[in-house]
Amino acid sequence: MAEQGASGHDSAVQWVRGFYERQYDWAGWRNRWADVDSSVTDPRVDAVRRLAGSGPKRVLELGSGTGTTAANLAHAGHDVVAIELLPDLAENAGRLAREVNAGSLRAVAGDFYEVEVEGPFDVVAYFDGFGIGSDEDHRRLLRRIASWLHRSGHALVDVLTPWYWATAAGSEEEFPPGTGVRYRDDFDVAESRMTERMWRNGREDEAVTQSIRCYSPADLRLLVEGTGLALTDVEWYVDQRYGEQCRARDAMLFLARLSPG
Repeated sequence: MAEQGASGHDSAVQWVRGFYERQYDWAGWRNRWADVDSSVTDPRVDAVRRLAGSGPKRVLELGSGTGTTAANLAHAGHDVVAIELLPDLAENAGRLAREVNAGSLRAVAGDFYEVEVEGPFDVVAYFDGFGIGSDEDHRRLLRRIASWLHRSGHALVDVLTPWYWATAAGSEEEFPPGTGVRYRDDFDVAESRMTERMWRNGREDEAVTQSIRCYSPADLRLLVEGTGLALTDVEWYVDQRYGEQCRARDAMLFLARLSPG
């Protein structure tokens, strides 16, 4: 969820902190996923098992948010390093791990474009966040992911789909229900970017906006050329589950498995 460096990344980081800090504060998300349960309740943990193979893995999670998935991965037996831009959320990941004896989890507060971690990793995961910044920013990140991966490892990256978000343009909802936090989705056709405006009821003057680049699998295949990675598999995300088949308009994102190559 964090980016800093060259080109579009410099401008992106200006809204990233403000948007996500407010999102977690306004919606109470610091506590919303406060409990780490069995790993079977987290589709991301199941995806790591399914797409990276059974047995303990060394996992690097980028943009770990509240830390629930990182803690669930550690609880499932993996050796996890989690990088999160917002220091209090990185601290929350460590707290979750301690409270539930989640195993091996080290949370690092920092920008994953800049922070140094020691590889190699069997899995580098970036769930729900890829697309902040420009195409060149994303290629630079993909090259960094390739440098962290073991030669037999896999990167698992959530990627927003353009068709879902183009269809969702103009929609508005309160989420989570009862919090008074409202979102309005729009779509920039020329740039293939989802934009999402967020505010609290009666406080639209405080609204903040996020902007995420959307890719089809064919677009992503072109994006990864020359990064040291290759797109090997895609699973579609519908109704909070990953699967191999769906109607295109129903999938807000897909999980890309990228391998060294």
